[in-house]
Amino acid sequence: MTFSFPECLQNGEKVVFFMPEEKEVAKVILSEIPDENLKKILFVAHGDLEILFSKTKAQVSYYTDKGCRYGETLFDKLEYQVKTFAPTACVYPGPYKPQFLYLALVSGAVCRVGFDCAKEYPFLNLSLHPLKTISPARMMARYFTKGKKG
Repeated sequence: MTFSFPECLQNGEKVVFFMPEEKEVAKVILSEIPDENLKKILFVAHGDLEILFSKTKAQVSYYTDKGCRYGETLFDKLEYQVKTFAPTACVYPGPYKPQFLYLALVSGAVCRVGFDCAKEYPFLNLSLHPLKTISPARMMARYFTKGKKG
């Protein structure tokens, strides 16, 4: 049976992408997403990735380890940015961080995608299983460029 990836990612609608903190994983994701798609994505990324994003035209909301807890000023700013971006989808490749799962839920996005994330329902509502031949980061990035996967 052929699996069709959610239309909210195929059709180039607005997406919030919670970027993994590992620089190599983030680099793979950014290298795979075409520049024209970057304008429809709001990345939520750790401040350590700022240099990586500086070479792109991506929209990025940065956080730090110290200022990103529920109720803190930086977290409130992230929540405001995510909500006002009004995404149709959120992509959360992990690892588990409850504050970002909360942001995915309150974003208003109907499609909230993660990997092997059934235990994170209702924060994430579509659980994918990564292929053994390709990393989750590369798999997610390719969906933005190719749309359907079989």
